[in-house]
Amino acid sequence: MKSVCRLFQMAEFFSLLRFPLDPPLKITGGTGMTDGLMEMEKKAFRREFAARRKAISPDARQVFDAAICENICAMEIFRNAENIAAFIPFGAEPDLTRIFRGKRLFLPRFAAHSGVYEMVAVEDIKRDLLPGKYGIPEPSPSLPAAEPGFLASQVLFLVPAVACDRRGCRLGRGGGFYDRLLAGVKMPSVAVIYSCQLSENALPGAEHDKPVNWIVTEREVVEIAGNE
Repeated sequence: MKSVCRLFQMAEFFSLLRFPLDPPLKITGGTGMTDGLMEMEKKAFRREFAARRKAISPDARQVFDAAICENICAMEIFRNAENIAAFIPFGAEPDLTRIFRGKRLFLPRFAAHSGVYEMVAVEDIKRDLLPGKYGIPEPSPSLPAAEPGFLASQVLFLVPAVACDRRGCRLGRGGGFYDRLLAGVKMPSVAVIYSCQLSENALPGAEHDKPVNWIVTEREVVEIAGNE
């Protein structure tokens, strides 16, 4: 255990050397911010936090991913969940594949006819996935999409993010895909990020932006009270 902790500390140290955690950008807009100004703010935050995530070294990323998976597995809501909706990492996102076993797994697939993502049950990620939109592996077109009612009430969502704040505000890639997926979901949702993506200051968010109930990083598990 001591050696694992030491590896984690070293990985974190070298990651910080490569990209120090300066204070996040300040938000200049208020409650009267126009949609256009808010989108400009969001783009600026996405650039900053995506750069922080990208700067994590490969060695540190492996250690951080293992710690994130351990933190998720320790959560009661995860242990009790029979069904999970997760994601295949795109770019520098955390890799959660080690926690897929023992759960009924749902992964996103882009539906070209509707222009939105749908969730699909997957039994074998090596057999059932094909290159999809943006080059991200997705469930095969031959597999049926899950029913929205089932997803809303029976599935725990583990979602990626470019950044989150401690209120549960989540900045995604910018397409609003997960906001639409999470609309109407009654189960808690869990954002999975690295600690360098967790903002101590409030991030900009619109009414349609769906907040998350939990945030998991390699350092901590954050429960956000009041987000329904």
